[in-house]
Amino acid sequence: MVNKIFINNNIILKKLVLKDINENYLSWLSDTTLKKNLVNISFKNISLLKEYYKKTIKKKHLIFFGIFYKEKHIGNIKFENIFMNSAIASWGILIGDKNFRGRKIGYEVLSKSMNYLESKFNIKNFIISVSHYNLQAKKLYHNLGFRILKIKKDKIFLIKKCEFSKIILGSANFENDYGIRKKNIRKHEIKNILRCAKKYGINFIDTANNYGKSEEILGMNETNNFELTSKFSKVDKNIGVKKFIEKNLEETLKKTKTKQIYGYLAHNPNDLLSSKGKIIIKTLIHLKKQKLVKKIGVSVYEVKELKEILKVFKPDIVQLPINILNQSFLKNDYLKKIKELGIEIHVRSIFLQGILLENKIKNVNEIIDEKVKKIDKICFKKNITRLSFLLNFIKSIHEIDKIVVGIDSVNQLKKIIKYMQNPIKISNFKRLAVTDERIVDPRSWVKN
Repeated sequence: MVNKIFINNNIILKKLVLKDINENYLSWLSDTTLKKNLVNISFKNISLLKEYYKKTIKKKHLIFFGIFYKEKHIGNIKFENIFMNSAIASWGILIGDKNFRGRKIGYEVLSKSMNYLESKFNIKNFIISVSHYNLQAKKLYHNLGFRILKIKKDKIFLIKKCEFSKIILGSANFENDYGIRKKNIRKHEIKNILRCAKKYGINFIDTANNYGKSEEILGMNETNNFELTSKFSKVDKNIGVKKFIEKNLEETLKKTKTKQIYGYLAHNPNDLLSSKGKIIIKTLIHLKKQKLVKKIGVSVYEVKELKEILKVFKPDIVQLPINILNQSFLKNDYLKKIKELGIEIHVRSIFLQGILLENKIKNVNEIIDEKVKKIDKICFKKNITRLSFLLNFIKSIHEIDKIVVGIDSVNQLKKIIKYMQNPIKISNFKRLAVTDERIVDPRSWVKN
């Protein structure tokens, strides 16, 4: 089983042991604020609490963690039905120490621990119940990707379909000619896409300050139930860095009609390595402290870029390209090394700006064309689509937290949702990698 899960630099989940069942723990359970949300749990003394603990840990497929902040025990989280390919897992969380409530610790603990267990045990769904009147909990669970399964008397049962919670909708082509294919999605189709995403518990959108009307279009739609990740443009040499970044974020918040976004990333990795890198990092940390952004990070293209950046800055989020042809970040277990630093990994370009889904690949490279022909031969033998093949490659990489998916239509999103639910085993992916990274880097393609 699992003994530890690292949440961030301060918080760690550790398997609860008998010495943790003490007066501190007992005091939480007499808190009147918590009592109304704790069902059938009442312990008069430490002996009864220890008996409860001993019975609980004997249950099969159960993990009982303590939540520790800098070695201080502040709460507990209990996961049930945790085993390989579990169809339905569940959990319960308690932030016992009142000094740590209201600090959004629950969101981060649940988000990261569920992601970890989903990947490790290939869990299909998480289910939780909540009272109609617990508005705070309902909002938290919705933000985590849970949707209503059924309503029974005074309880609402919610389900999170794990395959979909990893998806981030890419919005670069929302009312914008993006990439080599110049695919542009119009307003009506964008509404359908967002409606479909909501239905299936997809609640993240990726955008950027320089994606044309993308942010503006998101603001025109109801995106308050989505978490947004945005990126600020390349920093101009002749401008004050702090003002430039703050102005970019101010515009993003105004256009998207939100007060806070999930992630804010440097779009140009070289900015962090320039003479203005220290000011950029300091500004991002300041914006995070102001609670205008939850997490800060960088979007990179190459392994060497990220290695240099990690010498000067430890981001919360790294967005990087991985697809069946571009496997550079998979070499030498590099993703595992990033993960061990507690960095959230968002993967983009999984369809290589959509050209890997095209029937005829034009104006890019003969090597890409030859590799796609090999992929099609595999797909023909397996009786699967190319889309299914590409998604299953990405799904096989357990270190990935989020997958940025660019789409052309709501029908394409529905196909992605369908194939995410039907895993296919395909081995020997490495033989399809392109060794010359410049070939699969869109920056090097001839613009027509």
